[in-house]
Amino acid sequence: MPQSGDGNSARVRRYATPEGLNPEQRFEHWRVWYGNAVETPMRLERSEAEGPVSGSPSAINLAGPGFSLIEMHNTPALGFWSPNPDSTDLRLAYFRKAPGLTLDLNGVPEPVPTGSVRFIDTSLGGSFDAPEGFHAQQLNMDRLSLNVSEGGLRSLLRLPDLASHPIVGTFVIPALMSWKRPGIDSAASVTGEILRSVMATLVGSLLESPVDDETRKPALSGAVKKYLETSFDNPSLDVAMIAGKFNLSRRSLFYFFEAEELRLGERIRALRTRKALELLLLADAQKITYSEIATRCGFTNVQSMRRAIKEFTGMNVREIHKSEPVVHMALQQLRQRLNPGA
Repeated sequence: MPQSGDGNSARVRRYATPEGLNPEQRFEHWRVWYGNAVETPMRLERSEAEGPVSGSPSAINLAGPGFSLIEMHNTPALGFWSPNPDSTDLRLAYFRKAPGLTLDLNGVPEPVPTGSVRFIDTSLGGSFDAPEGFHAQQLNMDRLSLNVSEGGLRSLLRLPDLASHPIVGTFVIPALMSWKRPGIDSAASVTGEILRSVMATLVGSLLESPVDDETRKPALSGAVKKYLETSFDNPSLDVAMIAGKFNLSRRSLFYFFEAEELRLGERIRALRTRKALELLLLADAQKITYSEIATRCGFTNVQSMRRAIKEFTGMNVREIHKSEPVVHMALQQLRQRLNPGA
């Protein structure tokens, strides 16, 4: 399992094809980097069926104590890896784009549909044939740190495509889609905690084994925050709706936000207030009324919008509306509170 340089924090490595290389040199350069990054070890060969190498692969790799994540846009290639019976890796692959991908894990090649999610057995030898346009993410965890026994591992590896599993759609894919945010280098260790939490939550569900709230907390709080970002303008959004969406008790839901600067209800109001301030900048030019702003932001009425703006800015709507620089300053402060690591 890959480790970060100091053994305690995570690090990010990026790959881009160097300029000035011919097609053969580009592939060779990519092959060496890929073999070091995926930690199987993996051996790449050119896919002769694709003709001359045309693409320029790219990848980003996050590695830390007990885990690694790699996202790659592959050039056409054949990949092979040898059996490693001593491996303690638990590898989950998300094939975001897999046109014509063939995966061989048990001696029988099988096509892999785009969007599929599955565990990969790294203890057995295997291979893949990836044509042009292959885009995938691989999340590797030390299964011993997740308390996954040999029998549990065998059960996970027998599972078919997991893309339709509720936890995959609610937690796993959103986490894999959003980890490359600005400032990822400084927040890599936090991202590692979230990924471990996501994997523990998924494995616990699949193996029907208990996972304590403390372990699930990073995954669930992150998923709830993403849900709020897209749902805050729904005036019916409340704690009961959120708890039902994530199959949580109200007590658990509040627990996941108890250490946050913005508790759950405050975060919903802050998101609505952020949108209201953004619309206030356009109100005069577009002749938007306060009532329309309140409706667009999910407030039930203008009065609730006024109270929220007063709560987060210390000023009433008319005072803050008089000065565009004041609105910009209030927006910047609120955005920092909503995303302190950004």
